[in-house]
Amino acid sequence: MGEISSVEIIFIGVVVIQLVYWLIWLIGVTKIKKVSSDPKSHGVSVIIAAKNELANLEKLLPTIFKQNHNLFEIIIIDDRSSDGSYEFLRALANEHANLKVITVSELPSHLNAKKYAITLGIKAAKYEQILLTDADCQPLSENWIRLIASKWEGGNEFVLGFSSYLTKPGLLNYFIRFETMLTGIQYLGAAALGAPYMGVGRNLSYSKSLFLGKKGFHGFQDLMGGDDDVFVNKYARKSNVSILLSPESAISSIPKSKLSDFFIQKTRHLSVGKHYSSKSKIILGIFTLSWILTWGLLPFEIISTQNLNVPIILFLGRYVFMGFAFVVFKNKSGAKLQLLGLIVLDFMFVLYYFATGIRALLTKRIKWS
Repeated sequence: MGEISSVEIIFIGVVVIQLVYWLIWLIGVTKIKKVSSDPKSHGVSVIIAAKNELANLEKLLPTIFKQNHNLFEIIIIDDRSSDGSYEFLRALANEHANLKVITVSELPSHLNAKKYAITLGIKAAKYEQILLTDADCQPLSENWIRLIASKWEGGNEFVLGFSSYLTKPGLLNYFIRFETMLTGIQYLGAAALGAPYMGVGRNLSYSKSLFLGKKGFHGFQDLMGGDDDVFVNKYARKSNVSILLSPESAISSIPKSKLSDFFIQKTRHLSVGKHYSSKSKIILGIFTLSWILTWGLLPFEIISTQNLNVPIILFLGRYVFMGFAFVVFKNKSGAKLQLLGLIVLDFMFVLYYFATGIRALLTKRIKWS
C-alpha cells in the first residue's frame, strides 16, 4: 500500500461529511409523523398577495372555496394589478362572504411590495392562524386547510408544509422538482429533529399575534424575499413548530419553464440566505461545500489514488443514504420524482450552485414583478 495522498484525505473527509449529513436528513424525514385529519373548529385566514395574477386566481380560488373546513376566510391583497384582477375579485367577493379583497394603490418607499401586501393582509385577518400561499399554487386536496388546522396545537406558532412543482417534460423541470424535494428534505427534516430554520411561503402557517408582536418583517422589510424563510429562521423554535407532510396537505405550483427565469428565482431565494442566523449558515454552508468538493475532487482522486476501494464505497454509500431520504420523503409527501437519474441530478446541483450561489452573494436587490 502506498502513502495516502492529501487529495485522498480531503476527498474521504468531505464524503464522510456528506454521509453524516444525509444520515441526519434521513433520520429527520423518517421522524415526521403521519398527520391526523380530525377537524378543528378554530378559524384560518388564508392570505394571498397577488400582482397581475388574474389567470392564476381564476384557477386557485374555486379550489379554496371547496376546502373541507368549517371556518376560514380568504384575503387577497391586490397589489396595483392592471389585468382586471380588481374587477374579478370584487365580483367574486359579492358571491362569497368569506372572501376579503384589499387593494394596494401606492407602495411606501421603504418597504418591499410583497411584504407590505402580506402585512396588510395579516392586519386585516380575523383569525389567529394565518395560512400563506401564492396565486400560482393549487391545493392537492380539499383537506388542505383542515390538515393545516389539525396541526395548530397548544403552543404552536408555526406549521411548516411542503410545496411541490407540477411535472412537465424536460430536464429543467426534472431538476426543479429534485431541488424542491431536496429543500423539503432539509428544512422539514431539520424541523423534525428540533432545529427549524426555514419555511416555504407557498404552504406556511404562523400566528398573527406572533407576527404583530415581532413587528412583522421589521429588520428585513426591504429585502426581496424572506417573508417566509427569514421570518421562520428568526422566530421558529423546537417548542413552537409543527410539521405537516402528506399528499393531502401539499401544495402544487407552476414551475419556471425557462432556465433564465429559474436562475433569477433561485438567485433571489439564495441571496436571502445571507440573512439567516450564523448557526444556520454554518450548517447549510458545510453541507453545500462538502457536496461541491465531493464532485470537484473526484477526478483528482481517480487520477492520483491507486486503491479506490474505500473512496468508492464511501461515494456509493452516500447515494444509499441520499436515495433512501428521497424515497421516504416521496412516500410521505406524494411528490413525484424518478430517482434513476439521481447521479445526473447530483452533478447538476453542483453546476447549479456555482451558477446561482456566486450571483446570489453579489446580488443586492431583485424586484417582485
